[in-house]
Amino acid sequence: MSLQLVTIMTAGAGMALVGLVYNSYTAYFMVAAVVALLLVSYAVSRLPTRSLRWSRHSRDRVFENEPFPVTVELTNRGRLPRFLMTVVDTLPPFVESDEPQEAVLPALWPKQQVKFSYQVRALKRGVYPLGPLRISVSDPFGMFPRFVPFEARDEAIVYPRRVSLGGEAARSGLEFRGITAGERARAAESGMEFYGVRDYRSGDELRRIHWPATAHHGQLTVIEFDRGASGDLTVILDTKAGTEFGRGVETTLEVGVRAAASLIHWALENEGAGLLAADSESGPQWLEVDRLDREHEALEMLARVEANGTMRISEMLAWAAPRLPLGTKVFVLTAAPDEDLPGVVQSLRRRQVRLHVVVVDPQGFDLRVERPQAMLDALEAAGAVTVDLRRDDDLGDAIGSVLVGSD
Repeated sequence: MSLQLVTIMTAGAGMALVGLVYNSYTAYFMVAAVVALLLVSYAVSRLPTRSLRWSRHSRDRVFENEPFPVTVELTNRGRLPRFLMTVVDTLPPFVESDEPQEAVLPALWPKQQVKFSYQVRALKRGVYPLGPLRISVSDPFGMFPRFVPFEARDEAIVYPRRVSLGGEAARSGLEFRGITAGERARAAESGMEFYGVRDYRSGDELRRIHWPATAHHGQLTVIEFDRGASGDLTVILDTKAGTEFGRGVETTLEVGVRAAASLIHWALENEGAGLLAADSESGPQWLEVDRLDREHEALEMLARVEANGTMRISEMLAWAAPRLPLGTKVFVLTAAPDEDLPGVVQSLRRRQVRLHVVVVDPQGFDLRVERPQAMLDALEAAGAVTVDLRRDDDLGDAIGSVLVGSD
């Protein structure tokens, strides 16, 4: 029962007592007015909410810990005004805000539209459902408030955070960006050869425009280089159910996802193609991205992956083997290498496939799990380059050192 209702009822009871004691017509009239006020207020508070229309808008492509706005719009399409409305939004786990997710509207008149916004940030990559809204509708005096749920759902896609690769890998990435006609020699030294010129396409670097050809043909023309297969990089991520260790924001899978995003980004910056494989509830997924302007496809796939697949990492590697481009570097990211993985590695090594197995140490995230040291030794004996990635290791330096050492 609201404070306003208690106050009005107490006043009405007092006037009724005065009327009985003094037989006052005026007091009786005031009591009748209070009763009418209560009845009208109750009826107004129970008006249907079908005339209210809600929508929510948010940026759906952001990175971990990156603030982004959420905007809620409300429109009264009815013929009657609505009073004293409180709008409260709900946030899913791992999404937080320093601002209140609510707004108080004294009145919303017919055909009026109002908006309110607040900033949120996601502590972890993923796909987050936003909503529903909880709305308190009431009468003009706030005596009979009631909460009405509205779906007004939306979805925010939060990308994994990429890390900067350290050492020679970082300098190498800078060398490959923005290659122009005057830098052909340096491109050739880096393993790229001049291929020719072609028409400009959306996403091409403006610094690669070939101005003489552009002037001659009257349209933008860019220089094209043949990157060869050596620039391609394949990431195979272990997403089998039961292979994720840790809780909350920091788990072995989250480390693997960040490593995958960083490797794909490095490959694309170096004029190579990024290939990504991961298992899911609906079966294994395979994605090929060959341009920086398509990187968001890989990031979205990584935002959606969960440890809910059925294929072991050795089975995933065997499944991906026929799809591997010639000369590609293969990075296997796992926290639970199985006993069949060394055999698959040895088989691929006979085909001259360059294999790197990054094992995220599960013991750093769950003390009940043993370190897979014996498996690391078996993988090295099978011919793979292995990385024992501890929880406190710098991910960029660890991945960068492997990239440089594999060239």
